[in-house]
Amino acid sequence: AAEPSNKLRYLWSHLTRVRSFTPWSLQHGSPILAMTASLQTPEDGLNHQYDRIFGEGGGLRPEWGTPHELSSSHEYMQPYLEMVPKPLRPLYQVPQPIEIRPTEFTKPWDTAQRPPVRTLWVKSRLKLPDDSNVHERILTYISDWGFLETSVMPHPTGMWERSMQMASLSHSIHFHRPFRADEWLCHAMYAPSASGGRGFALGEIYNEEGDLVASTTQEGVIRQRPGLPPKYPERE
Repeated sequence: AAEPSNKLRYLWSHLTRVRSFTPWSLQHGSPILAMTASLQTPEDGLNHQYDRIFGEGGGLRPEWGTPHELSSSHEYMQPYLEMVPKPLRPLYQVPQPIEIRPTEFTKPWDTAQRPPVRTLWVKSRLKLPDDSNVHERILTYISDWGFLETSVMPHPTGMWERSMQMASLSHSIHFHRPFRADEWLCHAMYAPSASGGRGFALGEIYNEEGDLVASTTQEGVIRQRPGLPPKYPERE
């Protein structure tokens, strides 16, 4: 894992003569990130979207509501601040630059079993420049939020259980259509599989008009570690 207080060193190399490259991120001389990126200049072409993963008809679902009628994760968590682990508490004490509004709020330590499906409305609170590169970078960051947690939902454990070890192993995002990360986007996620200490999740990101602007995947460690107390002290 990276240390935010220390500098990162980035290295990169071309894989082919087209515009693809692989960067590595180093900290203290050790690799902490490897990324493969394929770049393209905008062009016209065949255009369709077939998005029936979440039900007949595809696109935005009525049960997801609209962001304008939902509360933010920050608002939901205010009554539970004393139950949040101290290292994470600053994330919930004040509104963050990224606003997240879940269609259904679940406390991170809730061990109730539920289907491995979740939906988040997300956007930057700040107005962003008219630069598509900035919006794609912001959405790449946002798309990691709550993604791996989806693969834990069918099981009688919670993401913040001390006995759970969770970490991303791989994360991908494919951009399909122009969008703005300072306007509401809906990240619909589901986890078709969890096995062998790993969870796998897929996602689709829509704008408010129902256009599929990006698709996501993530695989990560979801390992239960025996011998550790099951709950954080703040919730005992």
